Amino acid sequence: MDNSAVSAMDLYRHTRGMSLVDRFTVLTNTGDECIREVELWFLLKRKTTPVCYVWFEPSPKMSIDEGIMKTIYVNKIVKAGCTVKILMADLFAVCYKSGSYNLDQVRTIGSYNIEMWRAAGMDLERVQPVWLSDELNHHPSDYWPLALDISTKSTVDQMARCRVDLESFGPEILSGAELFYPCLQIAVILVQKADMWLFSIDQRNACMIARSYSENLKRKNKPIILLHNILPSLLEDPEFQDIADPGHTIFMEDDVTALSYKMKRVFCPPNLTLGNPCLDYIKHVIFPWFGKLEVVHTEGKDGNRTFASMEELILGYESGVVDSANVKLAFEMALNKILQPVHDHFRDNSRAMALFSSLKKYKRGRRQA
Repeated sequence: MDNSAVSAMDLYRHTRGMSLVDRFTVLTNTGDECIREVELWFLLKRKTTPVCYVWFEPSPKMSIDEGIMKTIYVNKIVKAGCTVKILMADLFAVCYKSGSYNLDQVRTIGSYNIEMWRAAGMDLERVQPVWLSDELNHHPSDYWPLALDISTKSTVDQMARCRVDLESFGPEILSGAELFYPCLQIAVILVQKADMWLFSIDQRNACMIARSYSENLKRKNKPIILLHNILPSLLEDPEFQDIADPGHTIFMEDDVTALSYKMKRVFCPPNLTLGNPCLDYIKHVIFPWFGKLEVVHTEGKDGNRTFASMEELILGYESGVVDSANVKLAFEMALNKILQPVHDHFRDNSRAMALFSSLKKYKRGRRQA
């Protein structure tokens, strides 16, 4: 029996007992927006194991957005019976993100990211990484002519909106590469034999252009898009912050000491839930992971309390039942529980240790350059 047959059989067993409504609910609740739900419904009626691609650009400094949240989302998509492929956009990372890393180094970084997902509990037995550089090398005629055609049918303003917030920046400051980036990205979305894609919400403009392009050419299969939230900066007044400040987010490498230091700087205004980044992290990371938040009361308050939903926590926080210090402590304790298996894996697993050592060498080389 070939591997594809085994995979299909495994997926069938995995989703057996889930109704169409259950699968639809799991997928539509995976992110914050589904484009379009009606198409998703008919896709699930038509196809038992639809193919979902996940866009990912390798990064040597992996935040919990890409590590923990991606693990949560991918496992939910697998649970709904989808064949999941993670598009490792290594060439994009070389050209647009990594600075002085070459393609071989970015491939190692991508392998390090995959190992992070393994340590975090992503169901990698049901997930296939696909390297974009391999795709472009093996099938150049599928991608480059399409990317060029997309560029001729798009304006500079449209491409710029795929890259930056034009309220703060204008297209005149962007390099030609940054303006062409969305054209190639859209071509990748359209070339891959995907029934749906998972992107972060900041990629929405590129996704909508891909759908419009498909509609204008009357393509039969328009990509269904799942969009997930992006975690905000943990610091106050993020627009005035140095983006290189590591305190703005939590990284997969952060140990107990690093988390303790960052918690002292986390913006968590008392009784205020709107614009409270600490609560946003709890909503999108802690509750999906544990299904609850355990709060240890300090400074004279009796007993501990377990919140079973985000709505319950918000009511308790706004009313003063639980205060800022206790929420930050609960957040820190929960993060340590999530990240400890990751740290253990990179301490005890030889492959993980080797990948981490390679990254440290790359970082030292960049500092010495």
